[in-house]
Amino acid sequence: MIEELLENDRIEIFLQPIVSIKDKSIFAFEALTRAYDEKGNCISPTLLFETAYKDAKSCKLDEYVRELALQNFLQYYHQNSVALLFLNYESSVVDSRKHTDFIDVVKKYDIPSSNIVIEIKEDKVKDNELLKDFIELYKQNGFVIAIDDFGTGYSSFDRLELIKPDIVKVDRSIISDIHDNFINSEILSAISNMCHQIGSIVLAEGVEDSDEILTCMKKDIDIYQGYWFAKPAAQINENDLDNIQSSIQEAASIYKKMIQSDILKKQLVFDRSKSLTSKTFSILQEYGLNGLDEIEKVFLLDDALEAIYFIHFDNGIQVGKTFINAKDRYLYKPTSEGYDHSLREYYFITKDSSRGDYLSKRYVSKASGNMCRTYASKIRFNRQYYIVCFDIAD
Repeated sequence: MIEELLENDRIEIFLQPIVSIKDKSIFAFEALTRAYDEKGNCISPTLLFETAYKDAKSCKLDEYVRELALQNFLQYYHQNSVALLFLNYESSVVDSRKHTDFIDVVKKYDIPSSNIVIEIKEDKVKDNELLKDFIELYKQNGFVIAIDDFGTGYSSFDRLELIKPDIVKVDRSIISDIHDNFINSEILSAISNMCHQIGSIVLAEGVEDSDEILTCMKKDIDIYQGYWFAKPAAQINENDLDNIQSSIQEAASIYKKMIQSDILKKQLVFDRSKSLTSKTFSILQEYGLNGLDEIEKVFLLDDALEAIYFIHFDNGIQVGKTFINAKDRYLYKPTSEGYDHSLREYYFITKDSSRGDYLSKRYVSKASGNMCRTYASKIRFNRQYYIVCFDIAD
């Protein structure tokens, strides 16, 4: 089948744009192979490459489609010399060592190697030494290295150290409906943080709606690929480019509004919390520490308020019990008098802050088991400083 497809020119390359929302530009194009039978019906890419592997034609097919991709990309490179081309390498080709001619092919088209991204599905490469040799060869020749479909199958975090990729493509299975999937959302956070720590750019694959994009942007994902911006196409004309730019602008606008909304919400929490602090202080003035039970009246001011507790300013040790307005949950118990909060951010940041207050990030409350933020504020009573903390459901 492979020989017939090659001889009759029934293989072509589609390109799909990869965009940077923050830069408001097309970052790259990925080359995707399309093949057709004698009736013009599309052949599944999976079937195509599986057949090539079975027929020992993987290297020949890879060489053909890579050069075809370079030919297709050339016109876009001439329009935008900083655009990159993503090319997939089949694992069988990496394992075989039959790939070095591609370096000369790139030179033939006068495209800098730094504009070519070599994508590897590292989970399918069996031999670590061959993988290492492959990576070193292409890095030494100036190519960009990407891990494809990361986070699925048998993707190994250990291989990040071996490959040291320039780009990590997070698989669609993680990105899909990520705004409604807490587990995948946390996985993406971990991948994003780790990749940025080792100096890798993170790409979200297969984004299809604005909620997915916004969730990814919250997690500092750098670049995006998916139908929301553009489908793969044999040719990308000016109208297509205008539509892509419009989609980028729309995503940027939605993100900006989300950030503004988040800032407003945070400010509202600050304002609410300052009001709670004021009420708490007035109770202390009236009843003193011996009348702490009166503090429970503060819960009437805010339905989202779940816990109130006091910390000694000098040492971070809790003074009195935690006042709680939440249902008991297994494993979660409020702290009690004498508990050491000295290593908690809401304690030491508030203590050292010139403002004298602090609003934490969202976390799981030890008192209720619910997602909350802690607002902490320095107060002075009877010539002694304390820090009052409010856990507010979020």
